[in-house]
Amino acid sequence: MSSDPWTTFLDWLTTVLVPAWGELIELLPFFVVIGIIGPIVSIMVLMWLWYLVHRRRGRILREEAQAVPAPRGHDGVAVFAPSVPYCEEHALLYPPRATNCEIDRADLRVVCPVDRTVRSASVQTCPGCGTRYQLGANASPAIVTSTGGPPEGGAAVA
Repeated sequence: MSSDPWTTFLDWLTTVLVPAWGELIELLPFFVVIGIIGPIVSIMVLMWLWYLVHRRRGRILREEAQAVPAPRGHDGVAVFAPSVPYCEEHALLYPPRATNCEIDRADLRVVCPVDRTVRSASVQTCPGCGTRYQLGANASPAIVTSTGGPPEGGAAVA
């Protein structure tokens, strides 16, 4: 070893500037992952996030269930379906959980689907056949309605 400071500096600089090719080849898989696969995965994640932010979402309107007029038969008499509360006087069908008429506060009636007997909507057991029905047990309190047409700027294909 030489004790000359310049020679010592040049020996040290040679170890820094001249690479050890064997060690660099061993690191090549890491460079491939960082330099090629990393940017591709990053672009895919960014595109996925852009899609999540900018995708079109459906628009729904929520409305409370209201009484609707009962359908009429051929003879003009209102027809009431089984398990649907109704007001016979006003010929209105009510949502499943309703028990009183909105107009005169009278008790609503329900037709049993098993034996077609009529009972009060507040009574859960049919007096004729003994079948127990809980009206509105699986019904949601809100109705989802459609907007009733194509989206703005577009039209349906005929």
